[in-house]
Amino acid sequence: MGIMGIFKSESTMIAGAPATSHSSELNFYDVKGRQKFNSSKYSIIVKSGRKFAVAKAPSGIDAYRIIGKA
Repeated sequence: MGIMGIFKSESTMIAGAPATSHSSELNFYDVKGRQKFNSSKYSIIVKSGRKFAVAKAPSGIDAYRIIGKA
């Protein structure tokens, strides 16, 4: 399976497992709880030509952060 076998059409995860622990900690914003939080446990997804980091917010919702173009 080549690199194109990992990607799907609209929304995809890179390198499989969701919410993996990464070495760098990122800042996210919890929209529901109206507060910033840091997390090193996030997954990278590609959606509409952009890369996003997705983490679980303290309120329980998914918080997205734009990483860059895919």
